[in-house]
Amino acid sequence: MRKKIVFRIILATVILSTLFLITREPRNDREWEKEIAYTSTASLEPNDTVIIKNVRDFAYGDGTITSMNWIPEVKISTQDIVHAWFILEPFAAWEVVGHTFLILELNDGSAYSFSIEARMEKGEKYSALWGLFRKYELAYTWGTERDFITRRLLYLNHTVKMYPLTLDAERTQRLFLALIKKTNEIAERPRFYNTLTANCTNMLAEIANEVKPGSIPYDISWNLPGFSDRFLMKIKYIDTEESEEKTQRKYDLTEKRKEILSIALSSYPEFGKKLRSLISD
Repeated sequence: MRKKIVFRIILATVILSTLFLITREPRNDREWEKEIAYTSTASLEPNDTVIIKNVRDFAYGDGTITSMNWIPEVKISTQDIVHAWFILEPFAAWEVVGHTFLILELNDGSAYSFSIEARMEKGEKYSALWGLFRKYELAYTWGTERDFITRRLLYLNHTVKMYPLTLDAERTQRLFLALIKKTNEIAERPRFYNTLTANCTNMLAEIANEVKPGSIPYDISWNLPGFSDRFLMKIKYIDTEESEEKTQRKYDLTEKRKEILSIALSSYPEFGKKLRSLISD
């Protein structure tokens, strides 16, 4: 009898939880975790100038957050964008799973990052399983290059690979404007994250395909981002001078962690230039 009662309680809980998730509506006004507390928006000004609001600029030490700053607005001239970088953060437990994002480099050596992420409420932890069931909203977040790189490399102590993409300046600028457009769309009409169908990688691929239709064909890496660097090498978006393995080692920032920690703590205005010099050495 007790087993039947327990079974019915578990079944009712599952049914009620499922109904709650199915009927849940996406919102941007929940109480969010500090890393995604603000919603980024942007405006297109005269002379191809874009103003991005709520740009994250946290500073990190060795496993610590040393400051939590949000830049109210950043002004970027589209014509100043010269290069795009693809960042892969494979997860240690299962490296076929991971996070990807972009860095857009300006002609003065500075750069800004763009990331599509699951937006957790205060106290929530990420779960790939829960990410299948309308648990998290999508966050389209802009930040400084120093923030996005050092958060993952220094604070979380994750592997980080940073690859230059083979896009010319004109194509990179068009990609930037497409990212800006999508940033505003998600701010106006929030939607849910999904581990397989609306994640960091396939959403980026869809945006790239809007800029140039068919440029990123479907691949399993859309769903398993840990494969994404090899796929981009295969379709020539990442240049492989020698082998895939040597290219991965060349652009792996993990072994340069100490040097990057030193740069992050002492050379903030020159962070991007010094970071890229480590890769080109």
